[in-house]
Amino acid sequence: MNIYEPIIPAKSLGGIVIGNNISNYSKILKEYNLIGKLKFSQVDIYSCMYEFIDFPIEIYVDIRTGSIYKISALSGYLGKFDSISIGTPIHDVLALNLGFYYDECEEAFFSKNLKGIALEVADDDPPLEEAIKMNIQSITIYNSDLFDDHKVN
Repeated sequence: MNIYEPIIPAKSLGGIVIGNNISNYSKILKEYNLIGKLKFSQVDIYSCMYEFIDFPIEIYVDIRTGSIYKISALSGYLGKFDSISIGTPIHDVLALNLGFYYDECEEAFFSKNLKGIALEVADDDPPLEEAIKMNIQSITIYNSDLFDDHKVN
């Protein structure tokens, strides 16, 4: 894993690849678990999340298949998508004309032009007028084939 790796929508983040089996990363998981820096939690009946303490990535896995379907970059991640990174002001993102729009139900910015990427701000459920004044707090990439339109669990 590498916090400088570029963010590639619907493909990879931090050297972790969407669609890969989590067992491909068992060495890293074991190392973080041994030093007490790995949290594991069940997200819903068929998925779980691996959270690394002091490392700004979360990995979401389908527990039926072991397939990675979503990866989030958090504060401290230094890789970028285009010129977009953690901390980038949303108004700067909108000025890039990449088709980003705000979905109030999902509380994230999605792109009409790019599949498999969501930009999230800090506050819970901010209205659009407030969200466009905020900075990106997390960037999530996901398997766009698994979700209707842009919906992320």
